[in-house]
Amino acid sequence: MKAFARGIVSLTPYLVAASSLSGGSCPQVAPTAVPAWVDLISNRVTSFGSPGTALLFNDLNSNVRTPGQRLPYTVEVPASAIGSMDIHTYPAGPVFYSNSSGASISCLPGVDASLPNGCPAGQVGVGCPASGDCTGKPILRTPATGIVSVLTTRAAGIEYLGTFDGTASAASGGVLQVVFFHQKEDYVAGAEYGFFRDPSVPNQLTVYWQTNANCSLRPFGSLNDTMCTKVEGVREPSTYIYTDNLEPGVASAITTACNIDLGPAGGFGLYYYSMWIFSDNGTPMFGMSIRDANTLRPVVPDTSIDPNAGVAPAWYPIGPLNGGDGYVTAGITRFDPFNTQTFSSPPPTMAIERLAVAKAAPGGSKRR
Repeated sequence: MKAFARGIVSLTPYLVAASSLSGGSCPQVAPTAVPAWVDLISNRVTSFGSPGTALLFNDLNSNVRTPGQRLPYTVEVPASAIGSMDIHTYPAGPVFYSNSSGASISCLPGVDASLPNGCPAGQVGVGCPASGDCTGKPILRTPATGIVSVLTTRAAGIEYLGTFDGTASAASGGVLQVVFFHQKEDYVAGAEYGFFRDPSVPNQLTVYWQTNANCSLRPFGSLNDTMCTKVEGVREPSTYIYTDNLEPGVASAITTACNIDLGPAGGFGLYYYSMWIFSDNGTPMFGMSIRDANTLRPVVPDTSIDPNAGVAPAWYPIGPLNGGDGYVTAGITRFDPFNTQTFSSPPPTMAIERLAVAKAAPGGSKRR
C-alpha cells in the first residue's frame, strides 16, 4: 500500500499504513492455478526485462528519480524523517483537494502537522491555492526509497526474489518494506495489490488489496480529508474517492488484508514471494506463495483468497486487474512525524534480486 503514497501505500506519499488495514490470517488453501513468471526489471540472471527507476525521497533531495537501475539493488530505510518533492504532479480529473479546510499547505513532507511547518499524515501538494485544489501541483512524498518498473501490460501477478531485513522500534506502520502492483504511475487513486513487512512486527507478512489508493490524509484516524473527492466540501467521514454518489453514511471498502506467519519457518529469508490472479471455476482469486530460493519448496502453506468474498456488490476490481496494465514498486517507506524511531544495526533493508510478473494471455487470463 501504499513516499510512495501514505494512506495505504506514501513511496508514493507510497506505502501502506498498516493500522488502517483489517484482516486475520490468510486461508491456507492451495490455489488451483499457478502462473509462469517473466522478469520485469533487467537483472544479472536473464536477458529479459527493462531497467527500472531508482526512487529516493529523503531530506528534501532534488534527485528523486534515477532511471536505468538494474537488479540486484539493495535499498535501506530513509535516513531522514523528512521526504521530498516529486517531479510528478496531481493529475487532472477528479479534484485532489489538499485538506478539509481548503487552506494552502506549506510544510515539510513526512513531519507531523502538529509541528511547526508540518504536513498532514498523507499526500499533500505544493503551492495549492486557497480552494485546496491541487491539480497540476507537485506532490510531496513522505520518506521512501526503492525501485519502480516501466509500464507493464497484461499483468496478472507479481513475484519478488529478495529479503526483508532489519527491525524498527516504530509504532505499527511507521516503517514498511513493500512490493506491490499499482495502476497509476503517480500512485494516486487507482487499485493496488501486494504484500509488505512491518519491521516492528515479528515474522508477519501482510498481503493486501486496495482500491482508491492513497486518497486519505489521515490513515490513523477517520478517513475524512480525502484527497480524491469530486466535489469541494464533500468530506464526510465516510467519503472516499468517487463516493459522492453513494448513500450517506455508507462506507465503501478501500483496503483489506490478511497475514501470513513466517514464525514456523524461522522468519524471513531470501525467498520467492509471489502473488497472482487466477480463476477458480469462474471466480477471480488471489494466490500467494512463499518459496525457498534454492529448493523452490514452500516455506509456508500457499494461500488463495477471494477479495470480494461475502461482499455484495463486489468492491474490489480483481477481474479488470487480471491482464491489466500498471507498474510494480519495491522499497521502504518511513513515516516518523516526531523523528523518534530507532533501528537495528544494520537498519531495515531490502536486497532486491529479481522482480517478475505473470502475464495474462491476450484476450483472457492465463491458466497453467
